[in-house]
This record gives sequence, structure tokens and C-alpha cells, in this order.
Amino acid sequence: MHPTEATAATRLAAVFAGADLGLRRGVVGLAAASDHWRRTFAKAHEVLNATAPNPVLAIEHIGSTSVPELIAKPILDIAIGVASGTDLSTLDDWLLGLGMLLRGDGNDVRPDRMYGYELEPMNRLANVHVIERDSADWRRYIAFRDHLRRHPSDRDAYGALKRRLAAEHPDDRLAYIEGKAAFIVARRGD
Repeated sequence: MHPTEATAATRLAAVFAGADLGLRRGVVGLAAASDHWRRTFAKAHEVLNATAPNPVLAIEHIGSTSVPELIAKPILDIAIGVASGTDLSTLDDWLLGLGMLLRGDGNDVRPDRMYGYELEPMNRLANVHVIERDSADWRRYIAFRDHLRRHPSDRDAYGALKRRLAAEHPDDRLAYIEGKAAFIVARRGD
């Protein structure tokens, strides 16, 4: 590991050490919206942006923690948009060097290359989604976030759906995710 990467990894760990985040992997738990989430993203963005390799074009806060007043799993979602045609695995050295865990490439549930961030094993603090910035899937991530920020009634309806699904599937994150799919598709402007 290059000394600059070690310093960045230490800085990133410090950002998340004091954050109001963390959920045991696989568990579905919700927390009240927290302004700490926005501030944690801003600090993480500084570290990521300062060390990002050339293919990185954008770093965005997505998911429920990016929507003020929306309950969420206390796990920060970060989207990293890269140039079209980028081999997503070329970011492995950068993200793994920062302490991320490779979770895998896209599948039927998600369209990206995903990394997790944990300071303690099995306690997820962040999910990092790497995806081409010009892709339809990138636009969908941003469109859904922006829709919920602009439409409080949909934000509240989404929160109610999440509460119900979390109660029904407290130990089945996949069922929880699948239960939200129709709501998300209907509001992201596909």
C-alpha cells in the first residue's frame, strides 16, 4: 500500500468512526433520519475525491440516507460514476486500499460493482456502488433520490412501506429490497 493510500484509509476510518451509522450485515433495521448522515457523506466525499483515479467522474450520496426526513437502514450509500467503457475492476486497488470489501458485480438486484465498508467485521457502515455515470442505471439512482427529496408525500409513503417490510422481513434483506422494487420503479422515471 502506498503511503498516501494508508493516510487516506486512516482518514476514511476516522470519518466513519464517529458516524451515526452501522447495521449487522443481512439484518434489516431502520433508524430515524439523521443530519449526521449528510455530514458523514461530505467528509467521505472529500477523502474519496482527493484520491480518486482518473475514470471517476462523480461521487454522489444516494439511497435513503441521502433524503432528509426519511427513515433508513443506517448504512450510507455512495455512488461512484465512472467514464463509459471503464473496466469497473480497475477501481479495486483504490477502493480496497481504502479499506473497502469487494461485494461483487451487478446482478438482477443491482446493476453495479459493489463494495462494502466496515470498521468491525459484519457491521456495514457504507455500500459503495461503482457504475458508469452515463448509464441508465446511474440516472435511475439519482432520479429516485431527487424525486423523494422533491415529493414529501412519496418520501413518507416510501418510509411507511420500508417500516412494513422491515417488520415482515427483519432477517431477510433480499426480501426487503424486493418488496421496495415496484415503488422505486414507479417513481424514478424509467
